[in-house]
Amino acid sequence: DPKLHTAVSDLEVVQEEEDGFMWYIRYPLVEKDGLHGLTHLTVATTRPETMLGDVAVMVHPEDERYRHLIGQQVKLPLCERNIPIIADDYVDKEFGTGVVKVTPAHDFNDYAVGQRHKLEPISILTLDAKINEHAPKQYQGMDRFEARKQIVADLETAGVFDKAEKHKLKVPRGERTGVVIEPMLTDQWFVAMSKPG
Repeated sequence: DPKLHTAVSDLEVVQEEEDGFMWYIRYPLVEKDGLHGLTHLTVATTRPETMLGDVAVMVHPEDERYRHLIGQQVKLPLCERNIPIIADDYVDKEFGTGVVKVTPAHDFNDYAVGQRHKLEPISILTLDAKINEHAPKQYQGMDRFEARKQIVADLETAGVFDKAEKHKLKVPRGERTGVVIEPMLTDQWFVAMSKPG
């Protein structure tokens, strides 16, 4: 909870359906696709600011559109990094574009994918949900929602923003604060209330 600066139990999180957007972003291929002539892979996301912590993009291993690209790389827009194209059964071929960004430090499902593929997570948020020093300089210190606006504008300027579509999504909010909860990696401490006899 970015307001309380603490981890909260799932029991303290209220999931409500809200109006949001699905942003479509083009990740350029590092090498030209000789087979289908693709120049980029398009990723759909509801949280574009988390792309700063992307460590891979994934496709379904049996998706004919992309299978030949597994093992190649894409350029992560706005960041000076190339990231791999991996295959994982978690991807729903029918949803969005069939290409999913992988951000293990800021998504529960991506964390599991990261563990399976031995991907190093990159945490890009502070405890109060501001962009940290692991992200490009121009976004450091920005609130996550301010960064979102700036990132979308910068993607448009860079010519890699495809479109935004209205999208209903479940938003996790802290029961006590009403603030949008942010999945992130933190150290957690537990106190033993009883000792084994």
